[in-house]
Amino acid sequence: MEAEALFPPALRDRLGNDASRAIPLAMDPSCWRVDGAPRATVPIATREWLAEAAQGLGNAEGYDLVWVLLRATSELEGVAQRLLGSRLPRATVRQVLHGVGARTLRVEPFAALLVRVLKIAQAVYAAFREAGHGHEVAWAAVADRLWSPHPTGRRNRNGGEALGAYLPSLVQAASGNARRRLRKNVEAHRTVDHARALLARFAASPAASLWPWTDGAGRVLPAGDDAVSPEIAGTAFFTLLTLTASERRSRGGPSGGLSRPYAEAGFGAQEWLPDRTDDLAVRLLVAGAEQSVPDGERLEILSALVRATLGDRTSLSYERVGIAASEAEAMLARARERLPDLLAWLEQNGRELLERT
Repeated sequence: MEAEALFPPALRDRLGNDASRAIPLAMDPSCWRVDGAPRATVPIATREWLAEAAQGLGNAEGYDLVWVLLRATSELEGVAQRLLGSRLPRATVRQVLHGVGARTLRVEPFAALLVRVLKIAQAVYAAFREAGHGHEVAWAAVADRLWSPHPTGRRNRNGGEALGAYLPSLVQAASGNARRRLRKNVEAHRTVDHARALLARFAASPAASLWPWTDGAGRVLPAGDDAVSPEIAGTAFFTLLTLTASERRSRGGPSGGLSRPYAEAGFGAQEWLPDRTDDLAVRLLVAGAEQSVPDGERLEILSALVRATLGDRTSLSYERVGIAASEAEAMLARARERLPDLLAWLEQNGRELLERT
């Protein structure tokens, strides 16, 4: 946070003559006083920090307050579920609210908003205490700062910039940004429904014949089904995409060399940066899951099949795949022949779901 934005002229005047000394101290966490059991002084929106904060609140104020907050959080999740759509998994709703994978979701999470308010309150309080004011004065300054006039991003009747209380305006701006980003996702074909459409299109089209792993009778492995389902396609695409993202990270990018089928399919292009590739992989995995949680065992087996097809057979268990060891070589030979075409289809059709920034 910038000191100029955090401490407007009116607040500097209230600090008094020591403002020029107190503000730099307040903005420097190393100068803050802590108790005898130090913990993270600067709040950050991680699950660990928030869990520690909740535990500390319970120890200091009693767990009745914690249960009130948990009930409020549950109510907030319920409202968010209605706003985001009843078909959206509850886990994804919680991710949007609490900041798990915020870089992937591209939405300002509730936890990050909460932490921003905490940082503002912490810095203002520290500045007033460093300037020699007592607790009551410092706390009153915090309350005034959070409710001070602030641009809302709207216009008044005369066309001028509308002002509102800072804290509601902050929430309003965050929700507005989230709505705009979600709308852009819809316009750019990056919603869960678009991901489901890609999987359904693959399973129902001749592209399903590109499925690399089949037994001697032509049944789809590892499920043993007669046809490729959107669910198993989503799991396989997740495995394929996360593997190429991992290769780009560990080998220093395309110049370090991708596995040959990936390189020939075009995954060395700029669009397939690791973060974006992982983003698409997760959306396809979630879109294909029949339940709110994807099938972990099937994911593990498909990961082993992909690696075995690329040459690493150390983690492949033929019994779990559903074939005899004597059929393994023929199965892998078919897979190596079909995998390049499958990757080419995935690269071509997945581009429309990539986020371009």
